[in-house]
Amino acid sequence: MFKRLLVFLLIAAFAIASYFVYEQMQMVDTSFKVDWDNKSAPKSKTSYFLQISDNSDESESFLKQILGEETFNEVKRLYRKHVGVTRFMTGDVLEVTQRGERVVSYNLHHYKNNTKGERISFVREGDEFSRIENIPIELNVRTVVRYFEIKDSLANDDPQFYEIAKERLIWDWGILDRLRPGDSIAFIVKGIFDKGILVKTYGILGFAVKSGTLGEFSMTAFRDSIYGDYFLSGHSMLISPPGEFRTPIDSGRITSYFGERHDPFNKKKKRFHSGVDILARLNTPVRAAESGKVIFADKKGGLGKAIVIDHGNGLRTVYGHLNKFMTVPGAEVRRGDIIAGAGSTGRSTAPHLHFTVLKDGKPVDPMQFTYERIWAAPFDISGEFRELSAERMIQLDSAMSRKRSFFIEEKGKGKRILVSN
Repeated sequence: MFKRLLVFLLIAAFAIASYFVYEQMQMVDTSFKVDWDNKSAPKSKTSYFLQISDNSDESESFLKQILGEETFNEVKRLYRKHVGVTRFMTGDVLEVTQRGERVVSYNLHHYKNNTKGERISFVREGDEFSRIENIPIELNVRTVVRYFEIKDSLANDDPQFYEIAKERLIWDWGILDRLRPGDSIAFIVKGIFDKGILVKTYGILGFAVKSGTLGEFSMTAFRDSIYGDYFLSGHSMLISPPGEFRTPIDSGRITSYFGERHDPFNKKKKRFHSGVDILARLNTPVRAAESGKVIFADKKGGLGKAIVIDHGNGLRTVYGHLNKFMTVPGAEVRRGDIIAGAGSTGRSTAPHLHFTVLKDGKPVDPMQFTYERIWAAPFDISGEFRELSAERMIQLDSAMSRKRSFFIEEKGKGKRILVSN
């Protein structure tokens, strides 16, 4: 039964809401913890955690698929009959503990808000489960440095955290898929913790890599946001590994993403944003993201002066708000060629580049592709970034050299080691 659960978790991990687990005493490198009663394997206890992605019927169906219908129905019956819970709430975590293939306890971590909650537990006694009293939960905002030594790939070693990292690394998520067995990577993660369980992720503040193929480097984010732009903070590398595209602005910082957003001219109104905005000085060189043919170089509505390049196979890229053109329609350009100077023409509030990727005529999220880019911090944050990144670089280097994960406590409180791998 447990093997079946494990397979389902690995396959469907991308659908599970972002979370991962840290145990205060001992943990393995996935979201499964193993506590040994003694040296006898049959008596081992294994716990795994499922965070409720939403409270819809689809989420309930998904839980039934992972747990198995018999276990799912048992869980629902216990919490409905004894607690009055008819539907698990978004963000709650269900902890299931097994000894061998036999479930020995259920723990529902129910969070009332971002500061407190309760753990409602049922423990097996013989063939029946008995309820124990609710235990209050105190939630805290904390920062952890999480170390991984790659055994197969990050996606297979810890699929839940892989999805968190992939979503947040923006420009650099392709690095995760290039890690090979024996490589190491560490992340600084800020979030809300229920002791060892990361309930909500605020952002990844930095990461470090030690790889036989990628080299050694550390990157830190300037903004403590969900989506951070990462720039080189340690070691000697300057250009990222090759990707599907070249970033159109060297050392560019993303200021607005693809999708619905508040209109910069009318904050109360939402508009669909068909690309990403990259901050740039006036006349900063704009580069072709990929080789192709320039099919448009003129004014284009709210984009002002714009260039469109056709790359073949239904793929085109668009560069908007330009100040000047450095190519003409009909020209063949190569990846990385300078095609324009950045500007603020059209519907724009300040100098920047609007970058869109079209697939068969429809805009798609540019961040689904991998990019080669200059890793130096951009002009607007370079000085402040160096000061900010110094302490984070020390923390990342410590995790890499010691091959350990640890919480970063408030200044003066020291650091508490969580895992020895």
